[in-house]
Amino acid sequence: EILSLSVRSSTISENAMSPIQQLSNQCLSKDERDAYISLLERRMQHEPLQYIIGKWDFHFLTGLKIKKPMLCPRPETEELVELVLAEVGNLLRDWKEKRKMRILDVGCGTGAIGIAIANKYPAAVQVVALDVLPEAVDLSNENAEQFLSRYSAHGDSKLGVKSIYEAMLCSATHFTNNTTNTSRDLSKKKCKMNFDIVVSNPPYIPLKDMIDLSSDVVEYESYEALCGGEDGLNVIRDIVHRLPEWTFSSSLRAKHCWMEVDESHPRHLARWLSPGSVEARRCGVEYVESYTDFCGRDRFVKLRVS
Repeated sequence: EILSLSVRSSTISENAMSPIQQLSNQCLSKDERDAYISLLERRMQHEPLQYIIGKWDFHFLTGLKIKKPMLCPRPETEELVELVLAEVGNLLRDWKEKRKMRILDVGCGTGAIGIAIANKYPAAVQVVALDVLPEAVDLSNENAEQFLSRYSAHGDSKLGVKSIYEAMLCSATHFTNNTTNTSRDLSKKKCKMNFDIVVSNPPYIPLKDMIDLSSDVVEYESYEALCGGEDGLNVIRDIVHRLPEWTFSSSLRAKHCWMEVDESHPRHLARWLSPGSVEARRCGVEYVESYTDFCGRDRFVKLRVS
């Protein structure tokens, strides 16, 4: 009877422990110990935790798959998603068109931005995402299946998740109907445009600043996804020049582009695309305003197709 009472007491005690306390009392097998040591050794080489774990949380997406060399999603980019979601919500209040709102995500990487937007408004938006890395396109579509398949009833049943989100292999330069594009997904068909919002976290780090990046970034994440050329604006210029074609429609509603940028870029974009200036009229795009991130840095810009 005393032994029985002791066993019951021990069981109750174990059940009352938190998962962390239970783990602290767990003895690892040799295989588990070897696997743990292997993970520690990878981290000691400064490999990002996101790659080691293979997934990361972003916005309301729990367990977004992450693979090298795609950029690991940052908290600042969640702020970009919130800015876009606020505009989507405002537009939907007066939405009268008999179609979904179309959103273009340029440089999708893991798909975090576009999938987070589609996850919030699966019945109301259709996201098209672009990237120049085949592995990024594959990973984005894989993540879309994971998070958006339960919403496929909101779109075309024949297309499934693609009616809500689809990533394609194409650069900003080649996503056009004005010249022959050379992308894998678009080489034999016209690009459907008429986007209502464009969003991008493009490569924006100026070349001179690449040497200041920590080893867990520069040695693992894609150089092409980080460096935006001499001044960090190479891809941003491509986006600006394509915006009028991407957003062209008969609607009189203003079309906007939201981007995450280097903190030196808002001042440059404000001068280059100043409303009413010769350059703004030539490009058909105007600077609207910039927004700071939670560290107080000028991190996001809003442009308007004029």
